Amino acid sequence: MRVCILYDSKHGTTEKVARAIKEAIEEYASVEVKRVSEVTTLGDCELVIVGTPIYYEKPLKSILEFLEKHSEELEKKKVAIFIVCFAVAFRSLVRWHIQNHYIKPLKERIRGEIVGTLMLRGGIGNIGEGEIEKAKRWAFRLLDF
Repeated sequence: MRVCILYDSKHGTTEKVARAIKEAIEEYASVEVKRVSEVTTLGDCELVIVGTPIYYEKPLKSILEFLEKHSEELEKKKVAIFIVCFAVAFRSLVRWHIQNHYIKPLKERIRGEIVGTLMLRGGIGNIGEGEIEKAKRWAFRLLDF
């Protein structure tokens, strides 16, 4: 299986997660990690994992624009989404907000099959304890569709 992990990051936290996901699954799949600004086509990727931090209550504009620009290609792919944001620390108190303000704008731009979403607790330049391992487990399960 060919997996493309695409992300954008302002302070490196989302990039750290993307690279950890690659590390977790590269033994079982062909994996490529790139910033969305480096991607011109999704080519033969079967699974596309998209990662974004949340800034000022929104996914990064670069990610939203990427999803719009590549919507036709994504329609033929399996897609998974992960976000990194501080609000996850509040758990069930903000679950509705996270789903409707962070995840929904991403999902609305993806016409393909969404096989998973993941919310990770992190902030500027750091990731919550245990979140990297959580991301690795999640990614490993994505391979088993």
